[in-house]
Amino acid sequence: MRVITIAGRKGGIKKTTTTVNTAYELAQKGKRVLVIDFDGQGDATSFLRRDKTEFYVADVLLDRKFDIDKAIYPAIIKGDEQENLSIIPARGGDVMSKLNMDMVSLPKREERLLRHLESVQDRFDFVLIDTSPETSILSMNAVIAADEFIFPTTFTDRSFEGIDVLLEHIQDAKFIDEDEIDYLILPVGIDKRVKSTYSYGLEYLAERFPHNIAQTTVWHRQSDFENAELDHVPVSVYKPSSTTAMYYKNFAKEVIDNEC
Repeated sequence: MRVITIAGRKGGIKKTTTTVNTAYELAQKGKRVLVIDFDGQGDATSFLRRDKTEFYVADVLLDRKFDIDKAIYPAIIKGDEQENLSIIPARGGDVMSKLNMDMVSLPKREERLLRHLESVQDRFDFVLIDTSPETSILSMNAVIAADEFIFPTTFTDRSFEGIDVLLEHIQDAKFIDEDEIDYLILPVGIDKRVKSTYSYGLEYLAERFPHNIAQTTVWHRQSDFENAELDHVPVSVYKPSSTTAMYYKNFAKEVIDNEC
């Protein structure tokens, strides 16, 4: 079982979109996939139509004896439960912030997800964790549990700086060096028409992260993203023939092939 945390230090980088679409495409390739929603907005939960469940991620993290299977639900897409795609849902509003506060005094608070996932390691091929931009106990759990990381990025200085911050955070949390971190940087929402930004982004990534840039680039196709999100479906369900759908199919294959 490969545990992959999808992280970014700023909004607007298609982090949840990348999580959901990559998870769906992995499932379409026959992989058993679990999405864990650690984002306070609960967008992945809403996307996969699991807003109203009896149990959610707090039940898993607050109780070391909790049966994690109770909080795992099949994703729902176009009204159909998915065979290979499941989710541990989040809650919106202030619930996730309160969860962070509730965990402050718990023993082994940063390792709780890691310990719970041990009991389902034979059930899933991939676990994808969608995180919020903030550093928190939840994000620490996502880092400690992960074997690999995906950093969606736009071609902006703020987004690039966020990758460096995340890498420092991972090094501190796992007590490892940067070259020991297994990660892919996925350029998303990139507009080739803005030539100066496009050239700058390519040059920066090639110089700073020469061995960690995904072969796939998700080019700018705003209408495909927006319409799929409005329908609460992956892009390849909304428009199977779209170029954007092909981007995520290709990226899912790249993720599979990236196994150490």
